[in-house]
Amino acid sequence: MGLTFKARVLLELGAELISSDGMALYELIKNGLDAGSREISIEIQVVLQPSMKRSLLRRWRDERLAWNAEAFLAEVDAGIDSSAPAEALAEFVGALQVGSRSEALVSLEDACAEYNSIKVIDSGCGMDKQALNDCYLTVGTTVRLEQKMHLLDDEASDASDNRRIPLGEKGIGRLAAMRLGHFIRVVSAVESESNEYVLDLDWRPVYANPMLGLDHESLQFKPVMGGQKSRHKGTTIVIKDLQSDWDLDKLRELSRFDLGKLADPFQSAAANQFLAIKFQGKDANLIGVFEAARLKCADAVCTITFRAGSVETSSANEDAAELVVNTVYRLYKREEELVHAGPHLATAVSYEPKRKKNAEKLARSDEVVTALKTLGDFEAKFYWFNRGRFLRDEKVLWSGGLGDFVRNWSGGLLVYRDGFRVYPYGSAQDDWLDLDRKALASSAYKLNRAQIVGYLRITSRENPKLIDQTNREGFRDSPEREALRRLLRQAIIADCKSFLEKVDKENKVADEETLQDIDARIGDSSQNAAQNLKRLKARVPAEAETIQSVLQELGEVQDAWNRAKQTLKSKNEEVETYTHLAGVGLMVELLAHELARTTQDALELLADKKTASDPQKLQALAAVLKTLNKRIRVIDVLSIPGRQRKEVLSIPTLVEEMRDFYEAKFEQNKVNFDVVMTGARAFTRKVERGQIIQIFDNIFNNSVFWLARRLNRDERPQIRVDIDTAAGLVAISDNGPGISEDVGNRVFDAFYTSKGANGRGLGLYISKKLAAENDAELELLPAESGVHNGFVLKF
Repeated sequence: MGLTFKARVLLELGAELISSDGMALYELIKNGLDAGSREISIEIQVVLQPSMKRSLLRRWRDERLAWNAEAFLAEVDAGIDSSAPAEALAEFVGALQVGSRSEALVSLEDACAEYNSIKVIDSGCGMDKQALNDCYLTVGTTVRLEQKMHLLDDEASDASDNRRIPLGEKGIGRLAAMRLGHFIRVVSAVESESNEYVLDLDWRPVYANPMLGLDHESLQFKPVMGGQKSRHKGTTIVIKDLQSDWDLDKLRELSRFDLGKLADPFQSAAANQFLAIKFQGKDANLIGVFEAARLKCADAVCTITFRAGSVETSSANEDAAELVVNTVYRLYKREEELVHAGPHLATAVSYEPKRKKNAEKLARSDEVVTALKTLGDFEAKFYWFNRGRFLRDEKVLWSGGLGDFVRNWSGGLLVYRDGFRVYPYGSAQDDWLDLDRKALASSAYKLNRAQIVGYLRITSRENPKLIDQTNREGFRDSPEREALRRLLRQAIIADCKSFLEKVDKENKVADEETLQDIDARIGDSSQNAAQNLKRLKARVPAEAETIQSVLQELGEVQDAWNRAKQTLKSKNEEVETYTHLAGVGLMVELLAHELARTTQDALELLADKKTASDPQKLQALAAVLKTLNKRIRVIDVLSIPGRQRKEVLSIPTLVEEMRDFYEAKFEQNKVNFDVVMTGARAFTRKVERGQIIQIFDNIFNNSVFWLARRLNRDERPQIRVDIDTAAGLVAISDNGPGISEDVGNRVFDAFYTSKGANGRGLGLYISKKLAAENDAELELLPAESGVHNGFVLKF
């Protein structure tokens, strides 16, 4: 038996799959554009709103209400929209039959179905009888898809080709009319014939009783030849038996946020002027011209360009993936351009989703990195308007139209493919880049979607893997979609946002960063470590005393962190003190994470019943416990603020302590660690022990992170520490991917990171501050071949 389906399936596809009336109109407009029309007209006429009709029918169908024809007509007359054309009003009233109750109600339904209508009119190529049969009546037709593929496969055509890529390809957009109304008439004329063709699609029987179970074959819709054509060519779709109310307010809303943004206005301010809207027989003039001049008032402009390719290739190679982020802070006449390529670019998009419920939906990190080859090139640009500054310093400009412009066009990045919009991206309800919740609407900085006006441009030719969902609610989930999302987040949050904040700080703009994220991480990791330690204590009674000591130390560190937070809340501390506390928090977080991992290793050893009788496994367990104590003691010096006093210490000895601390991590990652001493002097300085440890810890931790992501695997990963006792400096370098000259000193800026979700951009920022507090300078090593390979700490 062949596959068959019921007529109600089309009902579901048409009325339920299209998410809104605006989207339904967009689908019909796209059909006209694909037919080659240069202008599209939308004409809406409503004599009695559908909601009023339904209310009257409910009221007068109630048999408990005595039938009164005069009262019925009076209620109908009171509900009529007086703005409707006079001729339509007269015909509507004339069509009402007020004999019996049933006659009156039927005539009311018929009159509403006839005189409430939406017309979508195009001047495209039109359809003859065969096209109406073979194409319009074929759900899922491949005609547009074939046209699209032909153009994309045609090597002779390129981006400058005048033949526009079809917007539709799935063959179901025509069902969008079913969302608007249940009766559709298609009137179409072609250039080569003198008559027009008419196709009536009456879905009312299916809607009236879906339980009838009609087969799709029972819907015998056939086009017929109409009269002499009234115009050269084109198609008019007349939708009746409307299901939603329509008024000028609704049309203004649709025009402002949907129809007026259908074509890319950033390419042409008059891009959407091909649309004309009439309501109640009058030109509504609702599609305004994009006021591009307003963009010149923006505080900052960010341009993002991406070249698809491999991350395993040098950025100088044309096949290499490259993300370029250019930010111009117009207000302060500052500009920055960052280029991401190779392992830094791969790391920016490499992270697993933190929420398990999303793990199955999002692509794995390796898939996302691979997708950088297949994503295709794209360009994005946005303008940032600092609403707070305008309201404070330029109220007249803001209230004189700029505020309305920003409110109408903000919402994030509007996405345009081949010059036309991909919904719902850039709408007020859509935050697909997760900007407001996570980063841009933080209390620290109001760079949120409500203040961003901009676009993302893609093409069918360059970005074939970005495919619309059937319900038009954005792109289908895919590695390419996730790669696009992560690249944009890197550009907007890590690059643009941090640069603007840096410039603001340099210009003494108040900034109130918080430690909530660090605090949450500390809490989670500390809790996991404590639970593991307690389980370890129960399983290894012989080591109970040692484990209890570790637990007490961990508790003391956690208490110190809590006291530090409380002090910060109760006093208006200086930025330096705040920075120090943030540094302590980062190290506590690292320690707690390491404790959680180490205790888990110990528990896994204990899970093996052979451990108790295996000397080697017992020795491994003892090593684990020793590591716990070692790591606790390294950070113990930071736990009590009273211990933070400067004293004369040997800098090489502190380096050796950190080597000891990282011994297990170096071994785990197969990292060679070499210390080279030059000079015969003693290298001692009066410093705060814990702060110097923090500096080394941040640098070594970064080295291990990036060594694991290096491209050149021919040699073993290596960290080298050169200590020059005469010059009083410590140079730390590695053979990882390094830091490009383009990024340079940005690595010391607060919240700048190229680690994606793996980093927060505080470690090196704090380290530089701590170095200054100890009469030292932390700088990048001089670049070699365009890359900084490490840092130098000069006392």
